[in-house]
Amino acid sequence: MNTKQFSLLISTLLMTTSLALSSLVLAEQEGDEKLKPDEEKVNPLDNVDINIIKREDRTIETHSVNGVVYKVKVIPSSGPVYYLYDTDGDGSLETRTNREISETTVQQWKIFQW
Repeated sequence: MNTKQFSLLISTLLMTTSLALSSLVLAEQEGDEKLKPDEEKVNPLDNVDINIIKREDRTIETHSVNGVVYKVKVIPSSGPVYYLYDTDGDGSLETRTNREISETTVQQWKIFQW
């Protein structure tokens, strides 16, 4: 075997090995994407902070995300439970209801802030 044939054989082996390895890496990456499609999606309501304040005549639960209160649950010692909501994200609890609003209707993001 001369030098040209040996050089051709080595380059062919290197090219074949690199193609095989790159196809293995690509297949592994595609497999990871199929197994974990929703891991990057973050639900802000997964990190809710609930602060419970007990008073003589009522218990107050404040629900906040990143320090911003979006819901307050008031449990009086006598009478029905009621909720206060910040439905438009302005920091003011303007909606009062006797039933809990679905989590999807609560403001979860800010578009602009001055």
